[in-house]
Amino acid sequence: MPPTTRSEKLRTPRRAALAVLLAAWAAGACAGSRTPQQARAARARDAKGDVLVAAVWPWEAMKEVRYGQGVDMAVEEVNAAGGVLGRPLRIRREDDKGSVNEGRLIAERLGQDPEVMAVIGHLQSYVTVPAAAIYDLGGLVMLAPASTSQELTSKGYARIFRGIFTDRAVGQQMAEYAVGRGYRRVAIYYVRSQYGRDLANAFEERATAAGATVVTRASYDPGQDLSDASLEQVVREWKEMGLDCVFLAGEVPQAGALIASIRHAGVTAPILGGDAMSSPGLISVGGAAVEGTVVGASFSADEPRPEVQRFTAAFQRRWGVQPDAGSALGYDAVRVLARAMQVAKTTDPDSVARALHTMPAFEGVTGPFAFNESGDLKSRHMVRIVVHGGRFAYADAATPARVAAAAAPAP
Repeated sequence: MPPTTRSEKLRTPRRAALAVLLAAWAAGACAGSRTPQQARAARARDAKGDVLVAAVWPWEAMKEVRYGQGVDMAVEEVNAAGGVLGRPLRIRREDDKGSVNEGRLIAERLGQDPEVMAVIGHLQSYVTVPAAAIYDLGGLVMLAPASTSQELTSKGYARIFRGIFTDRAVGQQMAEYAVGRGYRRVAIYYVRSQYGRDLANAFEERATAAGATVVTRASYDPGQDLSDASLEQVVREWKEMGLDCVFLAGEVPQAGALIASIRHAGVTAPILGGDAMSSPGLISVGGAAVEGTVVGASFSADEPRPEVQRFTAAFQRRWGVQPDAGSALGYDAVRVLARAMQVAKTTDPDSVARALHTMPAFEGVTGPFAFNESGDLKSRHMVRIVVHGGRFAYADAATPARVAAAAAPAP
């Protein structure tokens, strides 16, 4: 190696200083241009301040559902027990107005906000499904407490989870209930929407496998006039078919008016329905005509499980009213996310998502929470509720083992 000259010795420190300055500039440039996902991960590592979770829901339009009280009660309980990793849990409410566009805008805004660590939402599947892609791309964990469309968890997202059963599971379990009650000749009437078709198909498939016969199947438009002659003709024909029950895959409020029309036409067969008919709107619209209607639901305050009774008593003490399905779904969603953060030992979304996929089952008010690879619940708890005396009451959900075995798909 040749000897170093004096000029080179003088240049060496200058080069070193320049290198330090360039490195500092690069680091600053990288810090200034880091993605929201990187900024969120950095904030999680700092482990300071409130743990912020967004709750997206059509708050103004769904005031009659006690979802918010369930969310708030869960936050109060978590914080009273020390918070999340010793930090207070805080909820930011966002109103999607039941709109696809508003849901997307909110998802984009939350995805850009590094303070938000997770999202609970939305209500309607048609809003949740497009928003889910934005949350996952933005590096946010989303737990959907009420969206039942199979499409939500079919995209291979790593951070999207469903905290409720699917439409397919509802249809299958209602079919098992029907066969377990001895209903063999069934009519299916469904609303012409993705929800109605999925529910009707699942019911028919499982009922047929279990030995029932779908005598007739028909559909109606979501906005159809209930005085429409074609509808009247369909219902009138049922009286001659010797039906054991009618499975109505509909939604409130239309389902309540439809049941009233069915009864007015003289059809006396029992009526069963899916979870979208478990809202009090079924009773307020259908009145006395909906008495005896049995529908699937995620929650019944009358269910004897200890978790349900403890929650119901605490909710009544806190709010002075009985909880509804929305109350239970919101309460469980908050507690499941808080538990996953505790298990992960961080609020970083990727770590929380891994914890949700792998942690032992968490026993919630609406059933056990253990997620499979796609983000669906491994076990989908559902109860049956019946309209009795102008209110929903818990119906015995037991299904004989022989019926479950007959309805199970072939290996």
